[in-house]
Amino acid sequence: MISWPEQFALDDLARLQEDMARTHSRNGSPLSGRDVASLSDRWRPVVQPRAKHEEPFDLVDRTGEFTGVAAQRWLFPPLGLCHRTVHLALLTPQDWLVLQVRSPRVDWPGLIDLSVTGHVRAGLSWQEAMRCEAAEELGVDLDPAAGMVEPPGVVAIGQPYHRSEADSLNPPVHICHVTQVFAATLTPTGLSGLHFSDGEVVGLYLASFDEVNRMVEETPDRLAPGLVQSWPHYAAYNTG
Repeated sequence: MISWPEQFALDDLARLQEDMARTHSRNGSPLSGRDVASLSDRWRPVVQPRAKHEEPFDLVDRTGEFTGVAAQRWLFPPLGLCHRTVHLALLTPQDWLVLQVRSPRVDWPGLIDLSVTGHVRAGLSWQEAMRCEAAEELGVDLDPAAGMVEPPGVVAIGQPYHRSEADSLNPPVHICHVTQVFAATLTPTGLSGLHFSDGEVVGLYLASFDEVNRMVEETPDRLAPGLVQSWPHYAAYNTG
């Protein structure tokens, strides 16, 4: 988990944000690839001096449309740049919702989240990213031919939705995501084959639809923001 005040001083964060604001004011248009490269060259030694690799994300608008520019992951939170994320709600054969318990070493440590959540790497479609994240976090193959999920496999729920807010754990860092929610139903084989592949998940919590509704309404502090934000979209699909 990145905690920005521990990574570098808040005055450095303010200077980085001012630098981007000046870049915007000079050209009056969205960040270009050249702008991103310039900001990265100037600020990576301050923000991520020891990082060997950072996966790139596509910059998108509020609808999830590509801007044609990609940037390394570390640059998005401090600048509030918008990128895509995917969330998956998995049901057991008995219609229990599979929720994950977040690892202490990742964002939102120890909180309860949807079955699978993840960022979309540059160049991937929504569906490709969802398949990758499901395999990485829980070892789930979302192709029905693999026997872990019921046909038709993973289903997109509605349209992607936009979320933009301050990161309550790391102010003044800003979260800006466009999220596509998916759903799938596990087979008995799929349920028995769940395992924690990449260390981001440390436990599973099986809950009924009504129980999740109560948690979202009464104890949202136990839940990761992604679950709280995506639940209304899944609930509308489930009751529609």
